Amino acid sequence: MLNPSEYEAWYQTARGSWIAGREFDLMRRLLDAPDGATLLDVGCGTGHFSRRFAAAGLRVAGLDPDPAMLGHARGLGGGVSYLLGTGTELSFGDNAYDYVTAVTSLCFIADPERALREMWRVARRAVLLGLLNRRSLLYRQKCDRGAYRGARWDTSVEVRRWARRLEPAPRPRVTARSAIFMPGGGAFARAAEAVLPGVLPWGAFLAVVLRKPEHS
Repeated sequence: MLNPSEYEAWYQTARGSWIAGREFDLMRRLLDAPDGATLLDVGCGTGHFSRRFAAAGLRVAGLDPDPAMLGHARGLGGGVSYLLGTGTELSFGDNAYDYVTAVTSLCFIADPERALREMWRVARRAVLLGLLNRRSLLYRQKCDRGAYRGARWDTSVEVRRWARRLEPAPRPRVTARSAIFMPGGGAFARAAEAVLPGVLPWGAFLAVVLRKPEHS
């Protein structure tokens, strides 16, 4: 079980802060959510990205199955409501939130398609997934090691396959971008990140938005 304090402390390191900032900037651009929209952050952990979405003007609820993570998240404030629950059984009605996100949490859910169906059901406008990218340098370096042990690494091709099975029709409009091409976080990595376009599929962080056609 992850230690919440240690988990959150990583975001305060130079590398962690840079990586999280790049990831959030990518997600915010892709989601393109208006101020005041509601968002459910599934598998929020200590609430790092939940708080960032809230600071960006959204009304956010964070959901996680770990009471210790939620307790730590609540202690950090940030204007987020936190709820205990799992991504595969969301206790909300259809279209309950404008947006639903899952930032690297889907990677630790054994049945990602079931979780995506639930998130799709609950979302009124779009679902955003932040995934560990199997087509990345980080995968070669860290697969099944350390904090990544037990994580699943996905590709946009797999997400598009999941999307084709979502109901009801019509199918979602899917947009995928990636970031963190060189995960070391040093000067060269940051310089490369500034010029490499997100349409390249090799970044360690894969952000995929599935948008409902009526809100495309």
